[in-house]
Amino acid sequence: MLIKIGGSLTDHARMITRIIRESGRDLLIIPGGGTFADAVRQRDVAGTAAHFMAIAAMDQYGWLLSANGLPVRREPVMAGEPVIFLPYNHMVKTDPLPHSWNITSDTISAYYASMLSVPLLILKSIDYIRDPDGEVPVLLPGMVTRDLDPAFIPYVTRHHVSGFILCGSDHARLAAFLRGEDVPGTIFGSTI
Repeated sequence: MLIKIGGSLTDHARMITRIIRESGRDLLIIPGGGTFADAVRQRDVAGTAAHFMAIAAMDQYGWLLSANGLPVRREPVMAGEPVIFLPYNHMVKTDPLPHSWNITSDTISAYYASMLSVPLLILKSIDYIRDPDGEVPVLLPGMVTRDLDPAFIPYVTRHHVSGFILCGSDHARLAAFLRGEDVPGTIFGSTI
């Protein structure tokens, strides 16, 4: 499974990485951009420069996560244990996605889940993805939300990526999910 740890969860990074380590599962962790990507947004940069600067920001958050005892790697392969993947070098080399703020670490994580044919777990700081009518337990094609980047739902629909979106600041919920228990959150694609 690929796990994307949202940048909004920086204050929970130590506990999240501990839960992931203790799960003993084969997990590839991809970091969000968080405050590192926000710094790029504040520079009013667009296009290719912004795209790769924001991906470099994901690497910075990945290094921060690694300070909690998880190894890093620069190639997207499952390692048989929890490992943090730093995507910058691979994304520069392969350049598979459009260069736009419509694509963030959400869609980048979906790209790697599709490439590796593994389910995707996205950790965010909310209980459910929300649309204009409220919380949604299932993402549907064409749905509009501000909780994910605009390219995410079309991408996972087109590439048949399945997964779950979970509140990463609820540590008990994350641990339960990694043990295979049913927990609240938003499903996309088929269930994990």
